[in-house]
Formats: sequence, structure tokens, C-alpha cells
Amino acid sequence: MKWILSVFLALILLGCAQPSEKVEERIKIGVLVPETGIYSTAGVAMKNAAQLAAEHAGNVELVFADCGDTPEKAKMAFEYLVSQKVDAVVGAYSSPQSIVAADAAGESRVVYLVSVASTEAVEKKVADGNNYVFRVAYNTTYWGVLAGEFLKLANPEKYYFVGYDPLRTFNQGMLNSIKSIYGDPEMEFYYKSPSVSAEDYKKVARQLAEIAGDRDVIVIGDPGEIAINFLKEYRANGGRGLVYSVGGSLALPSTLKAINAEYTVFQAAALELTDKTNWTKRYFEDYRKKYGEDANNYAGLLTYDSIIILSQAYKKGGKDKLIETLLSGEFEGAAGIYRFNDLHQALWGSDELKGVIGEFIGGEVKVLYPPEFATSHVQWMK
Repeated sequence: MKWILSVFLALILLGCAQPSEKVEERIKIGVLVPETGIYSTAGVAMKNAAQLAAEHAGNVELVFADCGDTPEKAKMAFEYLVSQKVDAVVGAYSSPQSIVAADAAGESRVVYLVSVASTEAVEKKVADGNNYVFRVAYNTTYWGVLAGEFLKLANPEKYYFVGYDPLRTFNQGMLNSIKSIYGDPEMEFYYKSPSVSAEDYKKVARQLAEIAGDRDVIVIGDPGEIAINFLKEYRANGGRGLVYSVGGSLALPSTLKAINAEYTVFQAAALELTDKTNWTKRYFEDYRKKYGEDANNYAGLLTYDSIIILSQAYKKGGKDKLIETLLSGEFEGAAGIYRFNDLHQALWGSDELKGVIGEFIGGEVKVLYPPEFATSHVQWMK
């Protein structure tokens, strides 16, 4: 009897001595989402993509805050996230919002990944000593680089640039980059916000339909929904040149199909056809399954990648070494493999991280760039 009792006690002690299964530590990430205001459409895609990223990463807890459409709201939202003890923050939409968020990151010493805005002020913040800010998105120069790459592929007789007046600073920075690659446009236009002049985009579209030739390119620097109406007005008035969009509203296959936007070219951080990493197909397929619609391929995708990057950095170095890990490491996302330079800018244009250019032809998207993913050449209206 004694020996049975001894064996039983020994087994109990042995069980207590076994190491318990290690529970993976989680990184708490705050997400600045424009759930209200003029950017709310993009906000839906950003929030959806963030939730999908948390599911895919497995070690992420999310806290959302509505940053609206103003810098003031973005600052309040960032401060709320800090009060929730987040380890890092991603998101916000506009450049003014990201600038105040960057300042709040420096003041609170919380790492902030800019997932959409392109302003050069972000890199200047880092140059001036704010080490808590990183940008996953393109900077303004790279927006122009992609448009320049398309113009080299298309080799049009002329190109025209159409900007959106509220985004004039971004548009002019982008155009300066295009000029350095391909030269000056034949003409430059800016249509006003509908709140200022409801019909202004129509006037510009009709004017271009009159003067642009069949072998000309119209570059649209507006990612918003007005660009859809501009395109429809341009085509309705006989415009036959190719239209190149910076993306956004004119980069979703469902939208392009709905308006029959043949011969529309657009940029994207990634497309489902570009199997850049193991995350690419997973992002597009699972987004469609989860939300019943096509995945956003810029604001949503780069919010997704920002969270995936932080997840990987946290696993590699923990919370206290996020900055050092981000600066020294490589991180896979749906758009490619990310590395950051000394100004904390993702190295877009490197072999491992390039934007994508697609053309909507025959009811589907064809990839034109980069060459390693190309499924077609530039096609002109016949």
C-alpha cells in the first residue's frame, strides 16, 4: 500500500515539475481609423484589413479609435489610444492627420507606423529626432515614380495631369517626380472640391475630352470617388486616351466592372495576381471570404501590412526593442518584403518591394508592372 502511495505522490510531483505550455505574448496595437468624415469609405477598408491582420498574426490585440477627417480629431484619437496602454499605433488617413499623430508619438514615446499618408514631413520628423515614427506607405516621390514607369511603358504622344485642388500639395509633389522621369505634361488641371464647385470636375473632363488625342494619357491624382465621376464624364464626352489613376476608388475590380472602366490604368501596393509573398494571396482571398467584397489594395492593404510588420517585430525583439528591430530587420507583408532606411521610410522601389500597375481590359485586370508579374502590355482604345 505504501509503495502505491509513494508512486502516486511521485507522479503528482513530476507533473508539477513539468514546464507549463508557454502562452504567446501579444502586442497591443492602436488603430487610427477615419470612421466618420470624408475619408470614412477608406476607413471601412482599413478597419476590415486591421481585423483580418490580427486574425492572421495570432499575437495581436487591437484597439480602434475614430480619427475622423481632421488633425484635431486624430490627435485626440492618438491620446485615447495611449491611455489604453497600447504598445504601438498604426493608421490615420491624411497627411495633416499623420503629422499630428507623429508629434503625439514622439511626446508619448509610442511607436507609430504611417500606413497611408505620403507627406515628406514624416521623414523630416525623423531627421529632426523623432525616432518613434515609421512609414509603411509610399512617400510622395514614389507615387510619381510609379506614374513615370507607366508613361515609359505607354510612350504616349502627350500626357495631361489632372489634380484635385484639396490635394494640391500632394499632387504637385507627385508631378515633380513624374517630370524628373518623363518630362513636363502638355497641360495641368485641378478640379475643385464639390463643396466649392459641384460641377467643376465635369468642366475639366469635357475640356480634356476635346483636346486629348487617342494616344494620349490622362494622369489623375485624385484617389477619391470624384475621380470615378470624372472618368465617366470624360468617356461620355468622347475621351479616348488612356486614363492613369493613383488608385483608391479607381483601383477596385468591382468598381471598374460596375462602371465598365475599360482602358483605365491604376497603381496598387499589390494585386491578387501578384503573388509577392505568402501573405499576398491570403490577404486577398480571406478578405473576400470574410467581408464578401474585393480587398482594398492600398489604404486597407498597407494597414494590414503595418500590423503584420509590428507582429513580426514584436516576436523578434519584444516591446522594448521595437525601434531597433524595425530598423535592422526584414518583414514580410502582402505587398512584399519591407526594410526601412535611416529616415524610417519603407524602401519602396527596391527589388523586394515595388508598387504594381494594372490595366482594366476585357472585364478583368491585367498586370503591366513590375515586369516579373506582368501579364500584358499596355493596350490602347481601338
